[in-house]
Amino acid sequence: MTSLRARIVLTLVSSILCVILVVAAIAFSMRWKHEWREPNNFAQLGAEQILTIASLLDGEAKGGPGHLASEPAAGTPRPDLSGPLQSELRRAGSALRVTVTQPVGITHPLVSVKFDSGWLTLPIKDPNHTKEVLVSIAGGLLLVGAGTIAVAVWFAFRITRNLAALERVAATIDDDGVVPKLPESGPPELKAVARAINTMTARLKSAAESRMRLVAAAGHDLRTPMTRMRLRAEFLDEEDRSMWLNDIEELERIADSAIQLVREETRCESSQLVRVDEIILGVCSDLVSMKEPVKIMKIEAVTISTPRLALTRAVRNLIVNAATHGGGAFVTLALENTSASITIDDEGPGIPDHSMSRVFEPFFRVDPGRRKSGPGAGLGLAIAKEIVERHGGQLTLQNRWPKGLRQRIVFPAGRAEAS
Repeated sequence: MTSLRARIVLTLVSSILCVILVVAAIAFSMRWKHEWREPNNFAQLGAEQILTIASLLDGEAKGGPGHLASEPAAGTPRPDLSGPLQSELRRAGSALRVTVTQPVGITHPLVSVKFDSGWLTLPIKDPNHTKEVLVSIAGGLLLVGAGTIAVAVWFAFRITRNLAALERVAATIDDDGVVPKLPESGPPELKAVARAINTMTARLKSAAESRMRLVAAAGHDLRTPMTRMRLRAEFLDEEDRSMWLNDIEELERIADSAIQLVREETRCESSQLVRVDEIILGVCSDLVSMKEPVKIMKIEAVTISTPRLALTRAVRNLIVNAATHGGGAFVTLALENTSASITIDDEGPGIPDHSMSRVFEPFFRVDPGRRKSGPGAGLGLAIAKEIVERHGGQLTLQNRWPKGLRQRIVFPAGRAEAS
């Protein structure tokens, strides 16, 4: 009952039911007051009516027998009505005898009163008919309630139909965070919301593209002055030249990493079936040949659907991160149920808990344990996360005990299989 549609339906239905209950309570209370609160009401009224008529017809009834019937009214006897009526007459001191019958084809019963000269027949009200009336009222109220509830539900769904469309469109946000253009239709309020969302989406897209162009242009334009700096450094003496060249290489790595991050955010590579174990073996072999401390602990043959170059780049960044800052990378590849799990452990100082939420930010450096004067621009984890999540995986980091860091890539069920 937290959605707008459910709240509208609940409000309308509750209001309608309250009105119906109030009307029903008033109707039932009126019938109860007049019919049920006095059980002898029927007998009292009937006896008073009979006694009044008997007093008027008493003299005429004694004068001649031809004015009254010789027998009570024909029909089915109604002892449930005759008994109370006869008792009330006896209580009033009358010796008249009565009998109640239900004639065929007549909805109301007849009471026959025995006089000395014959039987007088009178129509009376059936008290049991009150229950039928109450049942009819209740049935009518139920039908009215069901109809109005159906109309309320339809009305609520019609009001929130455009909001549901907004929700469906918002759920189709692509990997670049761009919302498809919403249809500007429906009531004026919904049109205004859709127009505002479309305007916001266009501005966000423009801002993101401008940021990407700025980073790419800056990284590209830095290459020319860095090339000139490298050429000039060659004319310096040995000691100064080494320092200058190291700084220039660091600038080049930063520029290359920034350009690579922008490319990953804008690149749309097609997925293909790739052997994850072959990619890991290739990356580890290259790093070992470069004298990096990398060791494969366990590896299984696993195939997943993902771009080969993107996965290679992400795995390489994580292994290099562990080998460079963690004193060595220990790589494991396993197939857990139908999920491919790549685990990279190291024995470094780990990451402080207060910095764990920021490790995937571009250019972020952990302080102080993992701030080493080694290579890296602080973009390796950001690039790896962008690649993994763009293609349906999940990258998590967790400190090990007593020391070390665990980097883990998991591609969900249904995307991996044993080779």
